[in-house]
Amino acid sequence: MKKIVFILMLPVLLSAGSCKKFLDVVPDNTPVIDQAFSLRVMAQRFLATCYNRLPASNALGNDQYLMADEFWLNSTANFSSSAYPGWYIAMGQQNANSPLLNWWGSGGSGAYWQAIYDCNVMIERVQEVPDMDQSEKNMWAAEAKVLKAYYHYLLVRAYGPIIIRDKNLSVFGEQTSMQESRVSVDECFSYIVKTIDEAIPDLMPIEQNGNLDVGRVNQVAAKAIKAKILVEAASPLFNGNTDMAPLKDDAGNALFNQTYSEAKWTAAAVACKEAIDFAAISGKRLHTWTAPANLTIGSSSTRFQMNYRTAFNESDGNAEALWFDTRSTASGGFQAAFTPRGFNTNTVSNGNITSYMGVTLNIAEKFYSKNGIPIEEDKTYPYASRNELVTVPATDEYRFNLQANYTTILFHLDREHRFYSALSFDGGRYFMMSEINDANALNTNYKQGGNVMQYNVINNQVTGYMAKKLVNYQNSYGASNAYAARPYAIPVIRLADLYLLYAEALNESQGPTAEALTYIDAVRARSGLNGVQASWADYSNQPSKPSTKEGLRSIIKQERTIELAFEGKRFWDLRRWKDCVLELNKLVTGWDVSQRTAAPFYRSRTLYSRVFTPKDYFWPIGIDEMRRNPKLKQNVGW
Repeated sequence: MKKIVFILMLPVLLSAGSCKKFLDVVPDNTPVIDQAFSLRVMAQRFLATCYNRLPASNALGNDQYLMADEFWLNSTANFSSSAYPGWYIAMGQQNANSPLLNWWGSGGSGAYWQAIYDCNVMIERVQEVPDMDQSEKNMWAAEAKVLKAYYHYLLVRAYGPIIIRDKNLSVFGEQTSMQESRVSVDECFSYIVKTIDEAIPDLMPIEQNGNLDVGRVNQVAAKAIKAKILVEAASPLFNGNTDMAPLKDDAGNALFNQTYSEAKWTAAAVACKEAIDFAAISGKRLHTWTAPANLTIGSSSTRFQMNYRTAFNESDGNAEALWFDTRSTASGGFQAAFTPRGFNTNTVSNGNITSYMGVTLNIAEKFYSKNGIPIEEDKTYPYASRNELVTVPATDEYRFNLQANYTTILFHLDREHRFYSALSFDGGRYFMMSEINDANALNTNYKQGGNVMQYNVINNQVTGYMAKKLVNYQNSYGASNAYAARPYAIPVIRLADLYLLYAEALNESQGPTAEALTYIDAVRARSGLNGVQASWADYSNQPSKPSTKEGLRSIIKQERTIELAFEGKRFWDLRRWKDCVLELNKLVTGWDVSQRTAAPFYRSRTLYSRVFTPKDYFWPIGIDEMRRNPKLKQNVGW
């Protein structure tokens, strides 16, 4: 097989469309398309365009970071709706006149239809390339097929029923032939899964050329994508969603199925297990951290924390990632937004450390106690007095995670390792490779006058927490704005995600089973926690919770929230579970970071009062699109 060195890094070199009026019409530029498939190198560039419209995992203003309850921005800073549309949607400013993140629209963020067009061209024309062998032609076509299916899925995830574009339309057709109706969500999911299944046999099983193939769709990635999509199809948003009953086609048929089907969960469980088994024989496994030889690690807590932290933010040698986004890496600018400015002396005046992505108190509450259960359920955890001041004991139990003799609150003590790995906070420690020894981890004081206090209106988190998990521990910082970040490819889907999806599908189709618990426990063990049954039996005031479908469902939801925190999964999970009305109508809260002393600092402060209504589960189709295509039906409530 020939190497592809730069397929995912190329910009879009060829303009494949000229008509903006209708979806996916074939432009009158046949000579240009012919040239695109005249040689292998040209076809390779066209395949790059099929990848180049995938969602940018490093775009902080888009859906994955700011639309859930994980992050909040400083409302006094100038964060525009064009740069941070996800935040404006979170503040209730979505609309049908000029939709934010307008993935259905023409041009701009509405690039998914153009991507589907590109994929169709690739599938149809790659067989004409003269200097390629047949197996490579088939493989490139298969990659385009999976990508086409995935772009359809991204549209379904946001809009529900869509138009299926299996073939491109001709620009010479009648205008009415370009006006098509949306089809039911069941038809959409069936088409998406069928298309992936057709493609899988022709894909490379796993990367054939090491890092040169990372980010390309292979069989490991395709099976994981298929499993994820089937879990989505089985979830309440798409499985018996009676709230969407008013959305019908011209014949009066409901575009959302109105009857819950357990069989969809069974199909999802089968797909998840197939993906897990194939990943295992392909060498995929849960990532664990190996400390470089020059580091001294004195605490098992540090090791557990680094297992969790590097499972996401270390792409070299990471066998857990099933599909990387290598097109948009987490470079210095991305990581700087999550880095506390001033946590070491070289970052105090470093203008490259922007520090504006604050983690909410809402999400800090979700992490478990040290006993691996919710803090409100732990019989040994002082939940009622969690916000009371306390002086951190100068003992080995605490000194690697908290500053000895520092005044903080009980809320920060006796939490699980993932809490200390994911979050930077007032009175916490910040381990970086530059410190050589984890006992020398940096201290963070978030109060005014502290080393990571607010510096200005931009370099200014407003919550009292930052996402340590998204900052690579090998970054280095020097004087005069020197900043060398270790970039990493962001995993679109990793094995822990797939394990938890499988456990969820098993629970929904069969109820609590030993196998479901096995996969949850594997994820927990990597971060130093005991199994679910033992943890709940020993410490919970609801010891029988894991033995019921409803109880284990709640556990799986919280486990996903913690394990996949800040990875862009929570917003879409809340939507598919139909939990947004519950979770995203809560006040957005943080600490009073303008204060200089502990007592006033640790007063919970409301940053925003959110409103999420049932219509917000799906994006509106823009009015311009509705006018162009009278057959489109607007989503409920818009």
